[in-house]
Amino acid sequence: MLRTTIMTPSELLMRNFNEIFIELDPIKRAALLAECFTEDCLWVHPGGRIVGREGINEAATEIRKHFPEYRYTVTSEIQTMYNVATCRWGSGMPSQPFHYTGTDFLEERVGHVSRLYTFIDQKLPVL
Repeated sequence: MLRTTIMTPSELLMRNFNEIFIELDPIKRAALLAECFTEDCLWVHPGGRIVGREGINEAATEIRKHFPEYRYTVTSEIQTMYNVATCRWGSGMPSQPFHYTGTDFLEERVGHVSRLYTFIDQKLPVL
C-alpha cells in the first residue's frame, strides 16, 4: 500500500527498530528501506560509515545472519527536535537481558531517514 503521509522522525525511528533491522529477508528489507530511507542515506556506526540503502541492506543482512532472533527494544522516550529524533535501545534475545545497548540519532528529510547515527554502549559482539 502506498503511503500518502510523510513519516515523522519518531515514526521512522520506530520502523527502523521494529521492521527494517529485524527483517530476515533482504528483498523485503530493501523495499522497507526504499520506503523509509533516502537514496543517499548515511549510517554512521562503530564499524564505519555506510552510504546508500544497498549498503545498509547488506550490513543488516550480515547482522541478521549472525543474530537472527535478536530484537530491538526502545528503552527511553523518543525525543524529537525539528527533523531529528533520538532514543536509547537494547538488543538481544526476546525475554532475555540485552546483549548490547546503545543510542540512535536519526535525521529526517521529506519523510525519509537521511542520516542515522548509532552509538553502542559496550563492545559489539564479533561478527
